[in-house]
Amino acid sequence: MLAGAAVRLRPARSEDLDWLVAACGKPSAFGEFEPFFVGEAESLRRRFEQDGLLAEDFTRLVIEDRAGRRVGLAGVDEVDLHSRVARISATILEPAERGKGFGTDAHRALVSYLFLHRGLLRIEAFVAAGNIAARAVLRRLGFVEEGVLRSRVFAHGQRHDVVVLGLLYEDWSRRSAVSLPI
Repeated sequence: MLAGAAVRLRPARSEDLDWLVAACGKPSAFGEFEPFFVGEAESLRRRFEQDGLLAEDFTRLVIEDRAGRRVGLAGVDEVDLHSRVARISATILEPAERGKGFGTDAHRALVSYLFLHRGLLRIEAFVAAGNIAARAVLRRLGFVEEGVLRSRVFAHGQRHDVVVLGLLYEDWSRRSAVSLPI
């Protein structure tokens, strides 16, 4: 389990599956800007049966508030241990729970864990270009907008651009006053 100031990130349990499939299947779950999983919610159940959603290339963690209420889903994808890089995401699935700092805290916990305990040197995030709030959260955490993948995602009947953000360990450790021998 990973803990932040406002949230805990934990592996999914079998009793989470119905909630995950229902929450991820709602059009409001990822908002108008993050259409990546709509229509694929049931695949979470199949993945859980295969690997508990804890594979090296596809990890999903339940985000809980401090009261233990499930509020979102975090992900670590495309871990490349040779290059020491991974891509992260954290989505607060219930619109009423957004804007409370849960997403920021979940991203911060993922970044700290991946840099300090997995020895990564770079973390990436892909965000729909129109998702200004998510981009601002990542920039506050030290991520740099590195480019745009034009027309990367098809959703809601049209193509959408995706912004690529990156955070290097050396930049993060200066901001955090934390360092490890690398």
